[in-house]
Amino acid sequence: MPFQQWIPAVREFYEAHEWALALTFFLAGILWDALTLRAIDNLVDNLILSGYLLALTAVLVLDLRLQAGKLKFARIQDPQVWLRGATQFLLGALLSAFVIFYSRSVTWSAHLAFWIILVVGAVLNEFLTRKVSIFPAQLAFLTFCSATMFAWLVPVLIGTMSLWVFRLSLLCSLLWSAGVFLYARKLGRLHMTRFAPLSAWIVPALLLFLDTGYRYSWIPPVPLSVQEGGVYNRVERQDDHFLLEWQTDRTGWFAPDYARTVYRAPGEPIYGFAAVFAPTRLKQTLVHEWQQWDDASEAWRTTDRIPYRLSGGREEGYRGTTFKQNVAPGRWRLVVATEEGKVLTRIPFEVAERLPDQPLTTRTVAR
Repeated sequence: MPFQQWIPAVREFYEAHEWALALTFFLAGILWDALTLRAIDNLVDNLILSGYLLALTAVLVLDLRLQAGKLKFARIQDPQVWLRGATQFLLGALLSAFVIFYSRSVTWSAHLAFWIILVVGAVLNEFLTRKVSIFPAQLAFLTFCSATMFAWLVPVLIGTMSLWVFRLSLLCSLLWSAGVFLYARKLGRLHMTRFAPLSAWIVPALLLFLDTGYRYSWIPPVPLSVQEGGVYNRVERQDDHFLLEWQTDRTGWFAPDYARTVYRAPGEPIYGFAAVFAPTRLKQTLVHEWQQWDDASEAWRTTDRIPYRLSGGREEGYRGTTFKQNVAPGRWRLVVATEEGKVLTRIPFEVAERLPDQPLTTRTVAR
């Protein structure tokens, strides 16, 4: 089929099956990212995603020039349809990657809202393509995507995490988006409101929202992620691995690999263990917070806060362990957090006294 006939045929097929194709591509993209994305500090993955962000920016600039009459395509009819498709593809690739990467750092009780925002953004991009093609929406997506990516790229590059490092990533996003905004202004593509162009308010509003989300721990502390963790009766290091031992009345295929209920005799300590992935160059202080549920105040009360230093680079996660003595029976949880209080995970468990004739099975795993 000649080139001139092939393009209209593809376009006609796409318009006739737009919703079905959008859903198929959306699910296929999520599955592809889940199977192919490796570590959050992987050089190849980050180069690919950075390429997507650069390509997205370039497509938005081409779209601005096309709408301003500064660009013409001689052999392509209605080129804005193709630019809109490219924008949709690149946004979908970025957002689906963010869904996968950030889900590895999510503590569902603390970060669920932000993860839902990522999912909703990916869905809106797939099914509201015409709405996304207007410049304020394009700038909003570009700002959100660049800030979300820089949030892990900057700590990976400089080897540390803090509120000010996160704000440095927001500054990078601000400069990135401001360049596109100023170019749109130069081309006369901004729609004025009573006070200023709508696009002028979008970028700072989004960045302020992300800054607030980080300060209140709504945003996961990427690039850190907990690979596994639990509470045990005994933790012992042997050579290059840890032996984790606990006593349980739960056995079988679906029994957890840590103690949901810690059975111990009075005076015996209990141990917390967590394997936390971090990029190779990143050094960070983590904290194990031992918290007990207080029935009187109906709140969690921190009894111990034990810090330790994390060194990144181990694919299965840096293994840290702490222990606590004089543990009263009742509801407890072990909170693994950064020194600033950014929660990585919460491990709930019960503490109960072990009776002399209680039938328990001792289990051990090596990590």
